[in-house]
Amino acid sequence: MAGFAQSDRWGENWLVVSPPGSVRVRIGRRRRDRRAAAADVQRLAPGTGVVLQAPAPFARSRTRRVAVAAGIEIEREYIALPNAEAPAYLVEDRPAAFDVFVDAMPTPPGSGIRAGVRAAMLSVVRSLRPRRLVAALGSGRVVVGRR
Repeated sequence: MAGFAQSDRWGENWLVVSPPGSVRVRIGRRRRDRRAAAADVQRLAPGTGVVLQAPAPFARSRTRRVAVAAGIEIEREYIALPNAEAPAYLVEDRPAAFDVFVDAMPTPPGSGIRAGVRAAMLSVVRSLRPRRLVAALGSGRVVVGRR
């Protein structure tokens, strides 16, 4: 249940990066979900702020396809960790921003196997800096733009 409470707490974090009055559009993993999301955005008035959210994997390609189909001008793109629906962290998808995030990320607390695995994974990320891999497979995506 602790994870559920955290999700409730982080569920509105997208508002921090969105212009006032923006509309949130969730994009599922299926093709019909992308079409439905694009149709929803196309019904909005021109100039409306739009925030697209998509879960991993391959959220970047899904959000970009919807943006093109719906006529959204992308202003910023974020890697959403641990997921797009309730992101604890929104990291701008740029090399410098990712590097700062990785360097500032504390080693996960706790003990035991899980904490050891998390610490090892963080060590690998710090040494390899696989921003594109994390963005493609391991994170959701939040895209801010205008219709």
